[in-house]
Parts: sequence; structure tokens; C-alpha cells
Amino acid sequence: MKTIPYRCDDSRHKALPGAARSSDTSVQRLFDNFVTHVIPERQAEARFLIRQKRGNPVRGRKLPAEIRQRIKSRAK
Repeated sequence: MKTIPYRCDDSRHKALPGAARSSDTSVQRLFDNFVTHVIPERQAEARFLIRQKRGNPVRGRKLPAEIRQRIKSRAK
């Protein structure tokens, strides 16, 4: 495991323990949860941009409607 220094202003430094306490967790776990969500999000964005460059624009415009339709059918 590596240590990652994080520099922030005093107000954020004071707010971090409070945010951790309100989540009933440690500051370490708070950062871990943040990284757990941010890295996959960035990876998904990178995959999307690659696929966007090689993709079919017409099909791409249809996808959101197809996704909404699938969500509606699962909700029933």
C-alpha cells in the first residue's frame, strides 16, 4: 500500500474528519470510497471516448432511447 499526500486548505482539512464522522467511517475509508468511485468513472469515460471515435453516430443517437426503454420495462 502506498501513501498519497493530500494538500488542502484549512477549511477542508477541518471538514474532512466531520464528513468521515457523519458517514460513520474514517478519513482513510472516505478517501478509499472516493477513489473506488472516481477511477471506474474515468475508465468508463475513456472507453466511451474511444468508442465514440470509431462508432456509428446514428446508432449512438438511438442508444439513450433504447436504454430508457429497457429501464422502463424492468420497472414494471
